[in-house]
Amino acid sequence: MSDIKTLHKTARTLILNLRDGLEQLERSENAPHYAVATGLSRQLQQKLSDLQKLSSQMESIWRMQVVKESAAKRDIWKRKVEQVSEETDALRMALDKHTGRQHRKQVEDQQRQELLSGSRSAADYAMQRDADSQGMSYVDNSKRVLEEAFQTGTAVLQNMSGQRERLKVPLCCRTPGSCFWTRKAWF
Repeated sequence: MSDIKTLHKTARTLILNLRDGLEQLERSENAPHYAVATGLSRQLQQKLSDLQKLSSQMESIWRMQVVKESAAKRDIWKRKVEQVSEETDALRMALDKHTGRQHRKQVEDQQRQELLSGSRSAADYAMQRDADSQGMSYVDNSKRVLEEAFQTGTAVLQNMSGQRERLKVPLCCRTPGSCFWTRKAWF
């Protein structure tokens, strides 16, 4: 179990270093200098990656050596391995949260700088205004074309309705007294 003891000692050292680093990151979170926080964040990501590797190695070694040891030692090492694994997960989540907050803050600062710098020139505004007016003219033209199509369709349907009534009445019945069917009715 000497291998697992060495790995456990190294893992505990990394856990303590990561906790200290996270505390430093949280203290420097409100500082205006991102370079220090970014460098420290990268170092912590690397240490976390190393800790995850150590944790998986400890678990595999513990499972292989569990057969050789007594039940008491097995339980102790099982708890130690689980504790390292849980602390690794907790540190990963804390570092991910910090990284997300840091990224959001950088994006917000960048957007704020763009808004405050007035990076858009008068030409940009003129081009935007021209594009907007051209878009409005396209909308007006489309509206006019649709109204004309609607009016044309309405007129066609009205004409067809009138033709339908004329087609219903036979040609011979249009003049009084000349229809065969109307004469039959009188007899």
